[in-house]
Amino acid sequence: MLIPGVVSAQLNTNGSFESSAVDTVSGTDVEGWVIELGGDADAVFQVVDDTVQEGSKALKVTLNAAGSNQWDIQIVADSIHVIPGKTYNYSIWAKSSASGSQVNFTIGNYSYSEYGAIRPANLTTEWKEFTTEFTVSDDQTIIRAPIHFSYAGNVGDTIYIDNLKIYNPDDFITPLVIEAESGEVGNEFDVLSEDSIEYVTIQTNTAAFNPGSKARIITYQVTFPDSGTYDLFVRLRAGSETYNDDSFFYGNGFGVKDSLTDSNWVTMNGMAAAGFNQPNDIVRDAGGLGSQVWKWVNVSRNGYSSGFSTSFFVPLDSLSQTFQIGGREDGLDIDKMVFGKSNLYFTVNNLDNGEPGSTSMPGPIWEGPPLASAQPKFVGNIYSAPQIQNFESYWNQVTPENAGKWGSVEGTRDVMNFSGLDAAYALAKDNDFPFHFHVLVWGAQQPGWINDLTAEEQLEEITEWFDTVAVRYPDIDYLEVANECLPTHNPPDGNNGRANYKEALGGNGESGWDWVLTAFRMAREKFPAGTKLMINDYGILGNTSSTAQYLGLIRLLQSEDLIDIIGVQGHAFSTTAPTVAMKRTLDSLATTGLPIQVTELDVDGPSDDIQLQDYQRIFPALYEHPGVMGITLWGWRPGLWRETAYLINNDGSERPALEWLRTYLDSVDVSVSIEDLDELPFEFELSNNYPNPFNPSTTIAFALPKNGKVRLSVYNVLGQEVAVVLNEQVNAGNHKVTFNGTALSSGLYFYKLVAGENVSVKKMMLLK
Repeated sequence: MLIPGVVSAQLNTNGSFESSAVDTVSGTDVEGWVIELGGDADAVFQVVDDTVQEGSKALKVTLNAAGSNQWDIQIVADSIHVIPGKTYNYSIWAKSSASGSQVNFTIGNYSYSEYGAIRPANLTTEWKEFTTEFTVSDDQTIIRAPIHFSYAGNVGDTIYIDNLKIYNPDDFITPLVIEAESGEVGNEFDVLSEDSIEYVTIQTNTAAFNPGSKARIITYQVTFPDSGTYDLFVRLRAGSETYNDDSFFYGNGFGVKDSLTDSNWVTMNGMAAAGFNQPNDIVRDAGGLGSQVWKWVNVSRNGYSSGFSTSFFVPLDSLSQTFQIGGREDGLDIDKMVFGKSNLYFTVNNLDNGEPGSTSMPGPIWEGPPLASAQPKFVGNIYSAPQIQNFESYWNQVTPENAGKWGSVEGTRDVMNFSGLDAAYALAKDNDFPFHFHVLVWGAQQPGWINDLTAEEQLEEITEWFDTVAVRYPDIDYLEVANECLPTHNPPDGNNGRANYKEALGGNGESGWDWVLTAFRMAREKFPAGTKLMINDYGILGNTSSTAQYLGLIRLLQSEDLIDIIGVQGHAFSTTAPTVAMKRTLDSLATTGLPIQVTELDVDGPSDDIQLQDYQRIFPALYEHPGVMGITLWGWRPGLWRETAYLINNDGSERPALEWLRTYLDSVDVSVSIEDLDELPFEFELSNNYPNPFNPSTTIAFALPKNGKVRLSVYNVLGQEVAVVLNEQVNAGNHKVTFNGTALSSGLYFYKLVAGENVSVKKMMLLK
C-alpha cells in the first residue's frame, strides 16, 4: 500500500519516547536510546506522561550531582542510519524547571568525531525547539546523537526532552502514495487494468450519501512519514456519462467508518468538471477538466458540488492509520491516491512520480498590492473555493459567488449553512475591502421548499431571511436586493423551474413592479443606514429596449429613495456589442444620478490573443466611464463559470490579459463623477419629494440641463417664504437635497425651484 521505501522519514528511533513505558529507566531500557553515567555523576532518568511537548510521553532528567565531563550524564540516540555526504536536519524540544539550565545536543560517529552540535543550548521554563543541520562528512553509515547534561549549574534542576527528529528534509515533504487496488477491496469493486494502469471501479450506483455496505468500501493501512496536516489527492477518471459517472466517497477522517452513516463520509461529486493533468499544473484549486481523461483532484481543498471537504491530521504518536474510500457511481475509475503535506504545492508531475511538493508556489507570484489599489474605483472578484487562492493580492472587493444565494444558505428549511458566506465576509473585513452581498431576492438558486408554501408563509420566510442576513452581516457595503428582475429574465414567478414567491411580495400590482418595491422597502427598513441598496440584471449593456425597461424600474425605486446603486452584469454574452453602444447604456443609466457597478464580468479566452484583445476593448470602455464606481470579475482562476475566461493558468502563470490589466490599472487616470457625463438631463425638472408626508426630513430631487444659479425655497400656505434650502451655483446634472422641517409646524407647504427662466412649484405635507 505504500511506495517501496517510504516507511518513516525519521531516521532516529523513538524520538518522542512514545514506544517506552512510563517508568524510571537506565542503560538500554528506552528503545532507540542508550543512557550513560560516568565518574561521580548522579542523575535519574524517567519516561513521564505528565509533562510533554507533543504526543503523550517525554523524558525527564533530574540531576543530583555533576561529573567532571559534560558527557558524564548523557543519553544517546543510537544506531542512526545515514548516507555519507548527505545533509540532514536535527530538531529537538527541551525545557527545564529553572531558567539557565544548559545541555549539549550533538551528532557524531562512534569514533567521537562530531558532524554538528548545539553547545550549549540554554533552556528556559517553557518548551523550546532547537534545530541545526549537519552533513555526514566521512564514510560512516551508522551514527549517534548524544545529549550531554553534566553541567554543575544543572544540579538540582529537572530537564525535559521530547520529540527528537533526525531526518532527510526531502523525506518530510515527499507525499505518501497509495495504489487504489492495494487495499482490502470490497467485492462490489472491480480491479481493472488499461495501458499499464491498474485501477478500481464500483460496479453499481447509489444515490445515497454513504456507501451502503462493506462491499462498497476499500480499506487501507498506511504509515505516514511525519505528523502534521495532509491534503488528499486522487487520480481518477469520470466516465462517458459525465455527471452520472463522477462521484465517490472518502472517509471523514481516519479510521473504520460505518457504511450507513452519512456523517462518516465525504461525498465527492462533480468530478466530471474538475482536476488537472498537465505536468506543471498545480493541483490545489478545483480545476475544470472534463470526462474520460485521467486527472488529479485535490479533494481536501475543494468540496466541488458537494460543498464539503476535509484535510487529515496525523498525530506524532499515531503515524499508522486506517483510511477508507467508498464507491458511489459506476463509471468513475480511481487509479491511486496521495497524501501530501497541506502547506506544500504539488504539481501533476510531483504526484505522478511521488515527488516532494514545493514550499512555495512554483513560478513568480504577484504578492500585491491589489491591481486597483491606487485607483478611486475598485476591481473586485468572487469568493468561491476555486477562486480564493492569493485573492487579496489581486482584487479589492469581495462578492460571494454562490454562498449568499438563499438556496445555498437554507437548502433545508430552518437549517442554515453560512460557512461560505462567513468566509467571504471575513476576507473582505480582514482586508478592508468592500463587501457585496449577492443576493437577497432572485428567481434562480432559491430553496426548493419555498414553492410548497402559501403566500403568507412565503412572506414570513422571506422576512426571516432578510432579518437573518441583516443581523449576521451588519457591515455589508453593497446589498444586492434583487437580481434579474425583468420579466423575461429570472424573477421569482415560478416559471421554468424558478421560485414562485413573487405574489407573496405583491406581484406586479399597480406599479407593475410591486414585488420589487416590497423587497427594497423591506431591505431599507431592516439593514443599517450605511448599507447601499442595489439592483442587478443581465442583458442591459448595449440593449436599448432592456435599458429603457430597467430605467423605468430604477426610477420607480428612486421615487421612494429605495435604491443607491445600479448593477449591470458583464458576462461575456453581454459585452459583444460595440463599445459605443455599451457606453450609451451607461450614459442612460447615469442620468438617474446613481453610481453604476459592472458586475459579473467575464471575458472569454479561447486563446490568449483573443482574450487580450477583448479585455483591451471592453475593460477601458466600462472602467473609464465616469458613472462606473467599480467592476467585479466573475472569477479569474480555472474552474469558473465561463470555462475559458480564467486569467491565471493551472501552473500559476498569468495569461497576457491579466498582465495587461495590471499595467493598465497602474497608469490609467479615472474618476467617479455621475455628473461628468456626455448625456445630461434634456430638460429642467423638479421631482416630487420623498417621503411625503414627512417628519421631519424629506428629499427633493431636481434635474438641470445646464449649469446655473439655483434657488430652492419653501413657502407656507400664505405665500410666505419660510426656508431657503439651496441658493448657489449648481452644475448640470441630477441632484438631491434634504430639507429638514424641524423648525416648522405641521401643515401644507410648497417648495419652489428657480433656475434661470425655469420655475417649478410642488407641494408637500409635514406631519408631526
